[in-house]
Amino acid sequence: MAVGHAQVDPLACGRDAADVWEHADSGTLDEHERSCPHCTSARADHDGLSGLVARMAAEPVHPPPSVLEQVVGAVVADLRPHELLTIGPDAWLGRPAAESALRHVVDSMDGLRARRCRVEQERGAEPATVWVTVSVVARFGVDLASVTARVRQMIISAGARTLGVPVAGVDIHVEDVWTDPAPEQPTEQTSGQTGAAR
Repeated sequence: MAVGHAQVDPLACGRDAADVWEHADSGTLDEHERSCPHCTSARADHDGLSGLVARMAAEPVHPPPSVLEQVVGAVVADLRPHELLTIGPDAWLGRPAAESALRHVVDSMDGLRARRCRVEQERGAEPATVWVTVSVVARFGVDLASVTARVRQMIISAGARTLGVPVAGVDIHVEDVWTDPAPEQPTEQTSGQTGAAR
């Protein structure tokens, strides 16, 4: 039996089909394998399978149109110029990176959390300034006028100093408010235990 083949049930004549296939491929069939009807049937199955595999391999592959459109769309999306912000004569900044950085500026401030941030840049404008639109949620009770004014100042400063993108204006939309959970009040049992400890 040839070494390296997976173990299969022997043919009715006792021969291993894998050996018969290998001998047929190499042209070394013995007298039994050439005359035995079981070995002949095994060779026929092998030849039929080999022919099918060869025909399938030769057939051109035609992917569904949807697959091709999705791949092309993904490639084109990566190359779209509107995803880049001009920050110099030969320098650009990815819009998602800029928006993420500005959201972080908002999140670092007490009383506000950023939900969405959009940076728009007018093409061909000199200088290449941007306009920022940010949606936030605020903690209940904060002075919205004061805190949004500070957000506007921070975004303008971060755009110019950190990102290298002059910010012409900032629109802030307060979409919702949240409340901090009330401090947990001690139960009567806890109070009694505390008093007893004293």
